Amino acid sequence: MSRLAQISGFILVLVSAIVQILTDPRITRKFITSSVIALLIYAVYVGVGLVVALALLPQGPDAAAGATLTILGWIALGGLGLLRMAPRLREPPAVLAKFGVADIACLAVMSAGLLMAANA
Repeated sequence: MSRLAQISGFILVLVSAIVQILTDPRITRKFITSSVIALLIYAVYVGVGLVVALALLPQGPDAAAGATLTILGWIALGGLGLLRMAPRLREPPAVLAKFGVADIACLAVMSAGLLMAANA
């Protein structure tokens, strides 16, 4: 696929999303503001996690897999928080709406990553 086709497809999807947002009566200015605030908080959460991981986790090729797992677990855990706290047009699945298996899986991935990085 050519670069021009990729850019054209991206622009088409972007224009389609903007038209849908502008024509959907459920999406109000307050909804958009709350969504932007939630996404900014998530971006700060991810940024802080990356800075802390880079500062505290061991460096080097042997620790890379563990550090990557830790960061991915951190990002996924934040994604669950974003899913629960951000405004939405429909409810998320019940299994993701409360602390449960998904959170424990994210924490387990983070723990495994920390152990791998520490033992590298």
